Amino acid sequence: MKHLLGSYFLYMQDPAAGVRRLLTRRSFRQACLGYLVGALSWVLFFNIGDQLSIFALCFKLLVVFLAEITAGYFVAALCGLFLDLRRVKVSAAQLFVLVGSAGFIQALLIAFALLSAAWPQGNLGILAPFAVLLVWALQLVYLVRGLKHVWDVSTGEALGGWLFGLVPVGAAFGLVGIFFIWFLVVLF
Repeated sequence: MKHLLGSYFLYMQDPAAGVRRLLTRRSFRQACLGYLVGALSWVLFFNIGDQLSIFALCFKLLVVFLAEITAGYFVAALCGLFLDLRRVKVSAAQLFVLVGSAGFIQALLIAFALLSAAWPQGNLGILAPFAVLLVWALQLVYLVRGLKHVWDVSTGEALGGWLFGLVPVGAAFGLVGIFFIWFLVVLF
């Protein structure tokens, strides 16, 4: 926890030095903590008003956590492949940690879910897709800036690298989700 807070405060003072420190350590624990915060954010965002049992909440959290880690693994691998093809020597482990640390940005979804639960007459549920898009945009900006600070690539290369990883992984997860829902409909 001490290293995480130190990285955060250093990032607030000097973003380039903060990202460099985070990636120099290559802490798998910090990356997993970021993925866990991201998973908790998704679960709370979509289930804030539901009366879930502890078992259901923990099961959903575990499934989303595993999906977050899997997606982070593939996004980091594909981004590393793209940058390696562009002759930029990157570390897949560092990219995995960078993607994991972007999960802390998803905590904004918890705040939005709590706001929507506290003020139901405001009909904030309509704004949910915009909250998700805002968080994704903030994560993409964080990831692009992280690549620019550490590996000194252009904005276009950094954005291309992340999109090279995000688009196929998003499409794969979307297809798996569609087939899972189709399976549940046919089964029940």
